[in-house]
This record gives sequence, C-alpha cells and structure tokens, in this order.
Amino acid sequence: TVKLFQQLLYNEPSFCKINEVHCRLGLVFKVTSNLESAVKHFKRALADPRSCSISKPEIRFHLGHLYEIQGKYVAARGEYEQIIALPATQVKSFVQANTLRQLGWIHHTVESFGDAASRSATALQFLQRSIEIDRNNGQTWYFLGRYYSSMGKVHDAFVSYRQSIDKSEASADTWCSIGVLYQEQNQPMDALQAYICAVQLDRNHEAAWRDLAILYEACQQPRDALVCYLNAKHCAQVKNEDLSRRIKLLQEQVGSSPNEHLNKGHILPCIEDAWTLPIPAELTQRQSAFNSAKRRKLEVGTCDISFTQYHHFLQNLRLNRSILTSNQLMELERLEHNFAIMSQHQVVSVCAVCVLCAVKEQIEKQRLMATATRHQAVPTAIPTATAVNSLPGNMVTSMAVSPMVNGIIPSPTTVSAVVTTQGIVCSTPSGKERYPMNSIVNGTMDNHLYKDATGMDKSHLKTGKLVSSPVLSNANGVNGVFSPSAPSGVQGYPPVLQTTTSSHKLLPNGPATENGKLNYHHHQGALDGGARYNSVMDTPQDTPSSDVNPSLHTTTNPYQLQTKLTNHMHHHGGTNGSIVSIKPSPPLSHASRSSGADGVLSPTSASLDQRQSPIKEKLGEKEDLLSEDKILSCGGDSCCCPPPSKPPSRKQTLPKEELSPPAPTIYLESKKEAMSRALADFCTNPQNPVTVIRGLAAALKLDLGLFSTKTLVESNPQCTVEVRTQAQQPSEENWDSNGTNKVWLCESSRSYSSIAKYAQYQAMTFQESMKVGMNRNSGVRGTSDASDPCSSKSTSKRKTFKTIKFGTNIDLSDEKKWKLQLQELSKLPWLFRLVSAGNMLSHVGHSILGMNTIQLYMKVPGSRTPGHQENNNYSAININIGPGDCEWFAVPEEYWGEICNLCEKHNINYLSGSWWPVLEDLYHANIPVYRFIQKPGDLVWLNAGTVHWVQAVGWCNNIAWNVGLVSPHQYQMTVERYEWNKFCGYKSIVPIVQLTWNMAQHVRITNPKLFNMMKTCMMRSLWQCQQMLDNLKKNNIDVIWHGRTDEEHSHYCETCEVELFNLLFVRRSESNLQTHLVHCLNCARNLNPDLENFVVLNQYHTDELMRIYDSFTL
Repeated sequence: TVKLFQQLLYNEPSFCKINEVHCRLGLVFKVTSNLESAVKHFKRALADPRSCSISKPEIRFHLGHLYEIQGKYVAARGEYEQIIALPATQVKSFVQANTLRQLGWIHHTVESFGDAASRSATALQFLQRSIEIDRNNGQTWYFLGRYYSSMGKVHDAFVSYRQSIDKSEASADTWCSIGVLYQEQNQPMDALQAYICAVQLDRNHEAAWRDLAILYEACQQPRDALVCYLNAKHCAQVKNEDLSRRIKLLQEQVGSSPNEHLNKGHILPCIEDAWTLPIPAELTQRQSAFNSAKRRKLEVGTCDISFTQYHHFLQNLRLNRSILTSNQLMELERLEHNFAIMSQHQVVSVCAVCVLCAVKEQIEKQRLMATATRHQAVPTAIPTATAVNSLPGNMVTSMAVSPMVNGIIPSPTTVSAVVTTQGIVCSTPSGKERYPMNSIVNGTMDNHLYKDATGMDKSHLKTGKLVSSPVLSNANGVNGVFSPSAPSGVQGYPPVLQTTTSSHKLLPNGPATENGKLNYHHHQGALDGGARYNSVMDTPQDTPSSDVNPSLHTTTNPYQLQTKLTNHMHHHGGTNGSIVSIKPSPPLSHASRSSGADGVLSPTSASLDQRQSPIKEKLGEKEDLLSEDKILSCGGDSCCCPPPSKPPSRKQTLPKEELSPPAPTIYLESKKEAMSRALADFCTNPQNPVTVIRGLAAALKLDLGLFSTKTLVESNPQCTVEVRTQAQQPSEENWDSNGTNKVWLCESSRSYSSIAKYAQYQAMTFQESMKVGMNRNSGVRGTSDASDPCSSKSTSKRKTFKTIKFGTNIDLSDEKKWKLQLQELSKLPWLFRLVSAGNMLSHVGHSILGMNTIQLYMKVPGSRTPGHQENNNYSAININIGPGDCEWFAVPEEYWGEICNLCEKHNINYLSGSWWPVLEDLYHANIPVYRFIQKPGDLVWLNAGTVHWVQAVGWCNNIAWNVGLVSPHQYQMTVERYEWNKFCGYKSIVPIVQLTWNMAQHVRITNPKLFNMMKTCMMRSLWQCQQMLDNLKKNNIDVIWHGRTDEEHSHYCETCEVELFNLLFVRRSESNLQTHLVHCLNCARNLNPDLENFVVLNQYHTDELMRIYDSFTL
C-alpha cells in the first residue's frame, strides 16, 4: 500500500485527490507505529482545503492521538480542544465522543495539567459527555471505570467495567483492570479468573502477567508467581530492574524449597489449571464460536451472488448445452427447477451457487480443451489474474492466541480466536503500575467510528471529467527535473499527451481504476475494533455497476484482459517523467550503469534559443492552466520511465568465503605514493566499495594531535557535542532492551553537552578501566569490565549491558576557532581534501554540516554509528585520531535494496531509522560484508553508496567529511538517491539542481556522459521555470524579484521537503506572523488553488539562466 501511494505522490503531485492519499498513508503509518511519518501525512491532509472522505475534525483527532502516543500532551490537548470548539453540526458524533474521551483521559493521567482535584473534575466531565453522545463505546466505559477505581468508587468502577465488557468483550485491558479491582477487594479467585481472561486475549499483556504474579505471591505460591513474573519480563518493552530483582529472589526461594513444601496450602489453582476455571473457559468457547461464525460469514460472502448474476450464469449454461456431459445436463435441469422456485423470492442459496460455479468452471475447461483440439496446437499457459480477495485483509496486525514459547506457559486448550486489543491507556508518570500501560499504540477509534465515513467524492468522476485544483506544470525540481523526456514541442521529442477527460490519467502505472475512483479492496477487521483503520479506506458498497469501465471488465479471457490493461496503460501514459535522468531503474551492478546511459540521456544538440521558441509556441496554444477543470502533466512522453525502485535481489548464492571478503588495504611509505594518481584511481574504482589507507599520516607528516581530546579542550571547550546514550555490546551483536532477542533496531537517546564535559567523561571511563585492569592483575575481582565492550552478564538467558555515552556530530567548520586543524588537513592529496575544484560539494555554494565541513566524533569503547549510506550517496573520508581502534562493517552499494528490505521486515525505516544489522541475517541473505579494523592514523575511503556501520573498540576520536568526485558515476549515484529520497518523502540535504547549475558555471566538464546528464537536468529545470513564469503572467500573478545572495542556503518546500529552484512561493506562518514559509507550486496550490496570500519570488533572471545554459559546453 505504501509503495503504491508513494508512486502516486511521486508521479502525480497535483493529483486532485492527493489529500485522500495522505490520509491513507497517515493511517497506514499509524498502524505500523511509524509515528513521525503519520504526523507528516496527516498534517498535509489537514492543510489541504479540498473536501475529503475523512473529515477535517477526524484528521485532527488522529493528529492529536499521535501526539498523545508520542507523549506530547500539550499539543494533543490543543488538537482535541480545537475539535470540541467547533459547532456540533460540523463534527460527526463518533469523532466528538472519541475526542471527549481522550481529553478526559489525558486530564486524568497528566499531572502537568493542574492540581489533582481540578483535573479529576474535568476528566469526569469529559468522560460523561462522551458517554452521553455514544453509550456503546466500550473504551469510554473502560476509561470511566479506571477513573472511578482511582477515586475509590468501587461499585461505580464495577458497573463501568461491566458496561465495557458488554460493549467490547475482547478487551484484555478491561479484564486486567477488573482483576485489579477484585484483588483490592480481597477476592483472589475472581481476580485470578479476570487476569487469566486478560492473558487469554493478549498473551503479551505485561501488566496482566505482572498483576497475576503479585496475586500468586500474595497467596504464598512462589512457583506460580515466578512463572508469571518471567512471562511479564518476556513481554516487557523496556527494562525493569525491580522486576529482575524480584525474579532473582523468587528463583532463590523456589530453588531452596522442596516441591512438597511449595505445593502445600494452595489458595488458588496453579497456573496450569487456571485456564480451565469457569469464566476463562466460557470466554474461550465464546471467542471460538465468534470466530467460527465469522469464518462462516466470510465463506458465505465469497459464494454469495445476486439474483441477476444467477440468471446470467444459467443463460450461459443453456447456450453451452451442447458440450455438457450427461451429469452436467441433469445438474442444469435441477438448477433451472430451483431457479423457477427461487424467482418468487429472488434468494439464492449458497449450495446452489457453489454448484453453479463448479459447473461453469468445468464448462470453461471443456471449451479451452475443445479449442486446443480444433487448432491441433500445444496449449500455451494462460496467465491468471491475481484475485483481489487473496490479498491480506486486515491492516491492523491481529494476534492469534496460541501456545507461547520462551517461558510463557500455554493453556491446556488452544484458543483459536483472533483478537485485537483496543485499549488506549497512555503511559504517564502518574499512571498506576498495575494497570495496563501498553495498549495505546493500537489506536483509539472504535469500529463504528468509520461507519459513517463514506468513500471519496465521486460526483466529478462519474461524468468522465476531472474536477481538480488548477495545476501549473511540476516545477522547482519537484518532479521531472531528471527525466530523460523533454517538453512537448521540443525538437526530437514526441509531444505531451494531454488528458483532460480520461479518468485513467489519475492513476498512471497503478491499479485499474473505475472512472477515476481508487479501487480499494474492502476487507474485514478482527473483531469490532480490528477494522478501525481499514473501513475508512473502503469505497462505498452501493456504487452503481454502471460506473465500472466496460473496456476493462467485460472480457472473460484472462489473457485478453491483461493485454487490454497493458494497452490501456500504454495509451494513457504511465508517469509524468519524474524519474532520474540516468536510467529507468537502479542497476544491478556498476557495469550496467556504465552501459547505455548515453542513449537514455542524450538531449538534442540544438541550442536553448532553438528550443525555446517551440516551447513558448506550444504554451501559447494551451488553454488557461489555472482553470478549474484542467490538469497538465509536464513529463512529455513519460510512460518510458517508471518511478525509482530498489535494485532487484540477487538470485545466485555466494560461497561462504565470499561472504566475508577482505577489505582492500594500501600501505603508503612516501609522500609521492600518497599524491600519486594510482591511489586516486584505486579508491574511486567502483569495484572497490571501501579502501583502507595506512601510513598516510606518517607519509604526509600530519599532526593528528591537533584533534586529540586535550587539544580540543584547549581550543574550544564550550563547543556543542551531541551525546548518544547507548548500550555497550559486542560489535557483531545487537540485543533488545531486555537483552533477550537479537534485533535490528539500534536504540539510543539524544542529549547535548560540551567538549569539556565529554572529555571529563572520556577520561573518567578510561581511568575506571585502568583500575579494573590493575585489580584483575592483582587478583581482585572488579565490579565491571569497562575496557571490554563484549563484557555482559547473563542471567536466565538474559544479557545486561553497561550504558555508555557517544559524543557525535561536533562541528569544526568555524575557521577562526579551528584554524590550525583545518590548515593541517590541507596537506592531504587532492582527492581527500575538504575543498577542491574536483569536489562537487565545494560548488554547492553554502555549508552542509558534516558533508563539506569537518565533523568530529569522540568515542569510548562500544560507541556505535548505526548502519547507513552517506547523504545522496556521496563518498566519505574517515580518519582515526586514536589512541584506540575502530571496527568497521561495509556492504557494496548494489546490495542496499536487500538491506532495505530487511529493515522493512523489522519495521525500521531504512533512510531515517537507526539500525544495526544482525550478521547472521546478512549472510543468510547472501550479502557480503567487509569487516576490518581501523587503527590510529588510518584513513578509510568509502566509495559512493557503500552501506556501513562502525563501532569503537577503544577510546578514540575520529574526523570525517564527504567528497563528491566530479565524475559520471558519482553524479549518477547522487541523482539516483535524490530521486529515491523524493519518492520516499525524505529530504535530500544536497540541492542537486542548484549544484548542477553552479558546477556548470565553475567547472569545465570533459566527460561526455557527465555533460549529457547535467545538460538534461539544466534543460528540464529551465523549461519548468519558464513554463511557470508564462502561466503566472497569464493569470496576472505578480512575480517579485528576490535574487540570491552569496552563501545563501538552498530552499526546500515546507510541506514536502523537495528542493526549490528559482521560484519560491512564500506565505506567512499562521502561528507566527514574523515567520515566512516557503512552498513548492504543488503544495501552494493544495493550500490555496488561486495562490491567494502567497508571494512568488524569483531568484534568477531567465536571461541569466539562458546564458549559463548556452555557455555550458563540453
């Protein structure tokens, strides 16, 4: 789903229903816990003034709930209050009820909202108002029960919990809270049954397991308590030292007591027998019955058929009577007899339908066999269309209750129910420990929340005419800058196919559409809360059949259907030319990159003046692009270029020895060798993903002591240091916070300090390590082993690691404060220098921290730099200052797609997430890994696109920066990542369009391939600028000259974060009138179709750009 929607955003940023896309992406990211991405898309949907199937208050509710999940309670309360401040007629009742519920809950739990008395009164008021609006909301009753329980009103709490169970029985949170209430009333047997019901519904419910352990321990049953504590520890999302200590004490108690003593005087049944108690057993039966009924309903639904269709099938059977067998003829007579009876009621039985379908299938097979026999030809395979119903139905991940492993005791009877917890308990400092605190991520909206949310507005689609916000051609590099296609009317290129009435233009290269309507698949949720994120995306079920495009759905032959779909998509064009100029998709190898690129990129050799005339002539013939019923694609003949994609997975299996190749290493002995061209050629060879250069500092007589901790403190002690708090682990392993499972997520928290303070920490840890070493040598056992990052304590299959701090991203760009350090680095060869004519990043025109400036890293053993590729796939240089070593892991660039897939498998964003690969996973996927040690003075050269991650072995400092060699390979890699970032909605911090124009002015290009790539980028960006200026002039929109100052940073769209070139659409911020926000054209149009309240600024004169373009020659 995400991939298809990203393709739509990439190809059609001016799509008239773009707000629908952002809503659905927000819902998907919310379900998958990608909260930042969800917030971004909901904000964009909320800012769009056009109508949407999801109302603005509902979008605002999701935004507030996301803030609440993130712990941003003030922002969440602000969004909720804006909803309830609206007139009741503008807010649907379920949205209003859920908003009041969440407001009541955060007032009850967040201490910063006032004193306890006022918060309690406000919370009760909001919760009661919510119930008045919707009395069938089980979650609201649950929150009210929690409120009464905290106030000591036991009877009211039981009544509220009873109401919650009646409304939503499959709520583990409610059962857990009932158990707490029973236990507080000294009713242990009732509490036990409630807790068992909770863990039946959610085997990973930490609070229920922990409360169950407390109950058993209070009843003097330590063995059962230990089992429950171990389960709670297994389910815990964060490390709990108190829980670990309790487990240790119980293990000692159980181990020292005989079994006979432990089994005496049981008040409660043991944990193994508790599952068969009356209430849990009844719940199991009811859940099983519920799921069986649900399965039967789904099975009936798959066979259900309308009366008209039944009649149509019968007619087909009658027409094919001549090829039916005798048994089939008898079945046909029986069906005709049944039809005559059923015609009085127009009801079709499931059995009759199944028989009818089976007979029809047999007839189709016989027809195909007869056709093959007549033609006396070998039958060819007929492609079969993928059934929509075979796709995964439930977006909300459901948990099948089944026997557990890793210490969790299964019940004697397997519960087959599929359940989804639907609680929303915010984990707040004031929340009681014994109540469930982990269910908020599963959402808050109940099933009925979306029942009134109809599909998209299709009134404009049924007429076959696109009603969209008027669109100017994609500009400012938002789309199409790097496409090989040229504008219509340009010599040597086919004209642009303008589609203003065909609704299929809405979804190029996407799934089949029905008169422009997104054809979403309707699917069921798990229980009443499971569809909370799905039903909002379903199209209305009462869509008239006349809306379906007959050209796509009337054929019965799968091969004909596939051919017709293919021809249809080719006829209407698949994309708008937004792909990179280099090639249609990322290559498999470097060799494939270097072949055939000229044919894809080659622009015509005519001058800009010769091209500009037909462009202006063509633009003059177009109708007003700001009219309400026109949409223009700027891509030209764009169907030849699909959106950017990851490189395909490699099928061949690598030998074991090739999975751990040695890193290429060069030993330098003289300055001549360091300055040689051979060294530069070796490093930049695409076949070498990484190169280790040793002896460079000695050969060039570099004084690396200028970057030592002592010198840094003397030079600028107050310089800011970003500090990452991490767990000290072995380099080849990465464990979760509990130390129980190997994971990819590399967790760390961020804070800030200064060089002086971090230097003290660095020295302190070193001294502690020295003391431990001395004690070890003298035979005294130390309390910790700070010198060994691999040291860990393992108790009950759980590892514990020491916490360390890593000082990162220290900026050394200030030439006044770091003059000596920067001068020393000027001794490096031209390839490794920070500033060089042959370095693309020297021509950006402004500083990009960490890329064309030096960054310093201060490390202690175990400090980790998580896995990543350099920004925009630039090459990188890293020098180890010492005194300790660093361990590196590197993977060739062509495997990044497979690593990206592994990150997605572990629910981690490859571009913005923090991940540390598990080596076994990489080897299993046949991904080779370079692993080597970087000693003090070693320079590591990372070639373009190399994936890498680093861990410090000892105490050391490192300096690093990026280099962009002016070469076709580097430029191609940079543009590929630029387009992929745009496709994924990730900001490229290197402004490629601006960089290309700057290089055209200051660098003499001699490579034809690089020249063609740059010329194409310049041609498209210039054409887009001119096209926008012409259309703005036609619509009497003033363009104000703004210019561009020296070292002015490039601008990015405030909404979609794409690079802006030349034309800026600026408006004042609504929250701060002194702040101005810059937008691209598409986002500005989404905010206001007529560009009201926007000021259009121009940074370059067209004549100046034309002069640069014409003077840029090979």
